[in-house]
Amino acid sequence: MKKNWSSIRIGKVLVKQGTPAIITSYRASTSASLLKALRTKGRKSDIIEIRYDLFLERSEKDLQSLLSGLSLMQQSYIFTYRTDIAEEAQTYYGIATDSGAPAIDVDIRLPDVSSGKSLRFSSYHGEHSSVSIDLLRRLLSARPDVIKLGISYNSREDLLSDINIIEEEYNGIDRPLCFSPMGNGSFMRAVAAYFVSDFVYAAGSGKTAPGQPTAEQYRSIFRLY
Repeated sequence: MKKNWSSIRIGKVLVKQGTPAIITSYRASTSASLLKALRTKGRKSDIIEIRYDLFLERSEKDLQSLLSGLSLMQQSYIFTYRTDIAEEAQTYYGIATDSGAPAIDVDIRLPDVSSGKSLRFSSYHGEHSSVSIDLLRRLLSARPDVIKLGISYNSREDLLSDINIIEEEYNGIDRPLCFSPMGNGSFMRAVAAYFVSDFVYAAGSGKTAPGQPTAEQYRSIFRLY
């Protein structure tokens, strides 16, 4: 699959075309517990995803404190908030962009969420049956910084079928693509990264989606490429 982009910067991390970037996804009980865990871990070279919708304790003040802490740590991150409630999404994404989030991940079905100066992952999450040429073109027509598909699979055949569709429709794409298959068995994510995806999602403090390997498991796989 031919790609016509060279690099994109998320915070302090430069992502180059050709080697999938690892995004470690985090959920937590509290913002304080996550910041403590990240300080203990100490690695700043990776991109992390903040799945704030999966935090047990959430508030506008708490989110401001969390993002301030990440900024002080110079952590490169993507802010994500999955919800069907437009007003709630606008509030939390607004705080994230006002706080200088390097990137935000917004579902294409959420209306009126501004990116501000943050990079935008325009994403769709659904079942294999929802993947179509029309969906892929809709994602591209939004002209986001990164296109993202998170699709659930029950069979390898369905996964390979969708990879073929993505390769044909997005051949020559001028921006990064994240194709993140979800389901039992992390092999699907490695296969997607090998063929089409420029990003992979790893498990941080507990899995935030089915089938997530750890960042170290991905690195072991990529050494075999």
